[in-house]
Amino acid sequence: MKARPRVTQGPWTLERPQNKHSPKIQEVAPPHSVEAEQGVLSSILQSPHEAIAECVAKITPDYFYVPRHRTIYQELIDQWDAGEAIDLITFTQVLRDKNLLDSVGGAAFVTHLQTFAASAAMIAYYIDIVRDKYLLRETIAAGTELVRRAHEEQDDPQAVWDEIQSKLALVRSAHGQDGLSQDAAAILSKPIVTPPDVITGVVHRGGKLLLGGASKSYKTWLLIDLAVSVATGSDWLTVGDVNKGRVLYVNLELPEAFCAKRIQAVCDERQVKLEPGTLTVWNLRGRVREWPRLQRQVQSGKFDLIIVDPVYKLLLLGVGIRDENAAGHIASVLDEMEVLAVRSGAAVAFGAHYSKGNQAAKESIDRISGSGVFARDPDSILNFTKHEQNECFTVEMTLRNHPPREPFVVKWEYPLFVTEGTLDPSRLKQAGRKADESKTADAVFKLLTGKMSASKWETAALARGISRATFYRRVRELEDAGKVQLTEDEEWSPIRSSLKISK
Repeated sequence: MKARPRVTQGPWTLERPQNKHSPKIQEVAPPHSVEAEQGVLSSILQSPHEAIAECVAKITPDYFYVPRHRTIYQELIDQWDAGEAIDLITFTQVLRDKNLLDSVGGAAFVTHLQTFAASAAMIAYYIDIVRDKYLLRETIAAGTELVRRAHEEQDDPQAVWDEIQSKLALVRSAHGQDGLSQDAAAILSKPIVTPPDVITGVVHRGGKLLLGGASKSYKTWLLIDLAVSVATGSDWLTVGDVNKGRVLYVNLELPEAFCAKRIQAVCDERQVKLEPGTLTVWNLRGRVREWPRLQRQVQSGKFDLIIVDPVYKLLLLGVGIRDENAAGHIASVLDEMEVLAVRSGAAVAFGAHYSKGNQAAKESIDRISGSGVFARDPDSILNFTKHEQNECFTVEMTLRNHPPREPFVVKWEYPLFVTEGTLDPSRLKQAGRKADESKTADAVFKLLTGKMSASKWETAALARGISRATFYRRVRELEDAGKVQLTEDEEWSPIRSSLKISK
């Protein structure tokens, strides 16, 4: 039988009837509201500052279905970002100077927009309509994509089901968690779909991840390593399985060439190669004021992880310079990160530095400099605190949406951090105290000569000033690291290949 000709219209693929006498299929445009879109633009032209402030937190240019509405909204936002006045005459001239006026319908259409809405008081109502129509279009697009996947993955239905859950979670997050009011019984009567993890057990898509550490403690290297790990699906610090995805790295500090060199160094060390489209870099050093405009261009579902480094640079934006010790100022920055996470559907990661001085006496969550909002707001916090061993850091996790995790130690070995399983995470660097090399796991290991019973080995350790509790803790570390093993005659024997023993 001859295949039916197919025609694509929007997100649908329609089949034409074989019989020419059959009724024609009416091709329906995707959900949209011309009136609501014009209502948003009209409200902005009437009351720019109040209306735009409400718009940018909820919609991006992609939410507009009509191309000329999308163009006008983008230009209005750009003017607002630049701190320029917005009025009918000025805005019309801006469009004319950019050769955009004719493409959006001319000066007459811009004038029509300003008077379209009775007032700007209904801006929230118009925004909700524009959002709802956009989300319906996204749902249709996601469904069409899933149908295609189902045809391609016939031998792996689980992969298709995982894709369904991921798409549903993205649409849900873009909808602002399904509205403000929900009935709990109705929620629990349906399957609960959680967003997929970017790093299993650590951070999910739509969540915020904070990496805290002292100044000059390699946080940028750590974030670049995270970017490469997710972009290539490589392990990262053994904290959890990394799910390969697309990454956006926003570089606000490094010169472009040095940023590229660091990415190359990490790739070379990991022996991986970045595939095209897996890691996008925005180099905004000296151009931080372009960030608000660019972030609103991030489309929903385009990235799995967005890294902003360093986040304190965003304190320079807004009216005046924001203070990192002011709770309201920090909350506004973190709210921008949250809006970005919800709008994009991506996990958003950023670093923050510790306050000055020794951090060992503080609780992990209280070490980050400035306002306590840093400690309360993110969904996942990984703190890197200096260990008593040189170039080593204890990693402690505070996780809101995942089960708790035990601390562990990493060591800086240019250009990466590597896990150091033989060190005690509780041995943080104390002010004015050097590491006691005589009580480390390696020091205990060197006391072992050939096979030795636990009691004799313990006696040797006690003679060196190593307490019984410390001794057995070090033995467990050596076992976990595979450096010693218990023989059949119940004596400890070293695995000589792992470390030379001083005789």
